[in-house]
Amino acid sequence: MLGLRNLYRVFQESRSAARRDVTLAVTGDSPKVAALADLLDAQRTADGADVLLAVTKTSGGIEVLISGKAVEGAETVSLPAVSREAVTRELTPRIADALDEDYLVALGRGYPVLRRAVCEEIIRHNARQNAVIGALPIPGADMPAITANQGRMVLGIAAAYDEELSMERARELIGVLAAGFGFRALSRQFLKLVPVAGWAAAGVVGYAGTLAMGRAAILYFERGKREPGPEERSEIMQRAREEAEAFFARIRRR
Repeated sequence: MLGLRNLYRVFQESRSAARRDVTLAVTGDSPKVAALADLLDAQRTADGADVLLAVTKTSGGIEVLISGKAVEGAETVSLPAVSREAVTRELTPRIADALDEDYLVALGRGYPVLRRAVCEEIIRHNARQNAVIGALPIPGADMPAITANQGRMVLGIAAAYDEELSMERARELIGVLAAGFGFRALSRQFLKLVPVAGWAAAGVVGYAGTLAMGRAAILYFERGKREPGPEERSEIMQRAREEAEAFFARIRRR
């Protein structure tokens, strides 16, 4: 999938990201602070925190202000209650979305409840990049960049799941997932199905292929390194295709 030089570069970038540390803290005078901190396994003081969640009580639940040096732009999230379901559905995706990209892997590695949201953000970021690369009107220019991004994405997800990264492990992981979800494999399947042509078709393939490969990686690590079966692969690809078509439909409307 990747040439040796590209693999080494992607590996070094991924290992550097995996070695970064990030600290999450929950503060505030709401009685829900302790419950939220426990759910996130976060500290209760702002000292040294890279991501700070300031909690205030409201009539309908709580508001959480996301800020800190690892956050690109402060934002507020309203929660009806402090429960695992509400936190994983409403809060963790917003934290991942607000975070500086350099801190994503470290946050997922250090805080398991945030891991899925972090990995989805890593996937979306790489999928958007590959959509643009795939749509470039330069024949043959897309493959090295798209495969490098997919490799970086897979290793980032592996690091977020606290996998030890080595060159040999990097080759193994990328090889396993590329077999069924790499750009070349998906190009052959999606181009027959995508109801658009030209630059948009290539962009859809770049976007969908990256989504599918990333989602397969999440399943692989969540289930103890067991590869998705044929039905799961089909479902992942169908969902990725639908999301890619919706993504390009939004672009065309702008």
